[in-house]
Amino acid sequence: MSDRKLTRRAVVVGAGVGAGTTAVAAVLGRHGPPAAPRLGTRMTAHFHGGELPVDDPLAEEWRRIEGILVPLEPQQVAPPFLAVAGVREMEARAAHNGEELAFRLAWSDPDADDLDGIARFHDAVAVMLPQRPGEAPLTMGAKGAPVHILQWRASWQRDLERKTGPEDLYPRLVRDIGPQELLGFHAAAPYEAGRAVGNPLSAPVRWSPIEEIVAEGFGSATSLPHQRARGAAVHESGRWTVTIALLLERGLGGAPIEPGSSWPVAFAIWLGSQKNRGSRKHIASWVRLDVEEA
Repeated sequence: MSDRKLTRRAVVVGAGVGAGTTAVAAVLGRHGPPAAPRLGTRMTAHFHGGELPVDDPLAEEWRRIEGILVPLEPQQVAPPFLAVAGVREMEARAAHNGEELAFRLAWSDPDADDLDGIARFHDAVAVMLPQRPGEAPLTMGAKGAPVHILQWRASWQRDLERKTGPEDLYPRLVRDIGPQELLGFHAAAPYEAGRAVGNPLSAPVRWSPIEEIVAEGFGSATSLPHQRARGAAVHESGRWTVTIALLLERGLGGAPIEPGSSWPVAFAIWLGSQKNRGSRKHIASWVRLDVEEA
């Protein structure tokens, strides 16, 4: 697998990032760099004016935001279980600007898995918040207690440079002409079942590596019809660094996340190299997120 797509920050750093992050740098750095993250169960989403550095996970501004280390455990509540944890902790930082809430998550993973295939799985990380104030069951919510999940996928991050095709997995593949090549994009839809029914995994074009989901317990995950979350990721030196950002005015039944409020938030990580997928994942218990006043 080539490292070019995984380490080239031009994929995730937009041309306009410099001006925005320069403006916010003075705000983020007003108190100087905080202490190194330590294990904790409470974190703060600090208020910062201007554009948040969501498009650049390695921006210096993130280092000036206080973070915590969140312990991870193998998921052993619902099958298929994860027998042994491949990563024991992740670093979490958060900030908001009154309109958007952004997380920066980082963890060790020597393998960057960004291709899906037969017995081949992608790396991923997710943030989970209750749809309404108050703590929901950690088991992806429950009936009457829905949760809002934002999942970043390495395979979707790869798609932002160009849509991954069979030739990426099987370079020597010889295949017949596909429906789109024969009929055109629109006429071919009935012959491409995933795209025809709106399966987000079959989307021909991606604008974000994040999928927004609502759930009321295991097996109920439903992709939201309007996807508004954004994010980016970089894999360098055996480590993933990922940003996930959502609007504070969530809509679609989700209560707004208001400055000055406090919310439980949970995290999950999937290691593709260890065949993590679905419920075979690493999970973290609820962490209290304090959203600083604007």
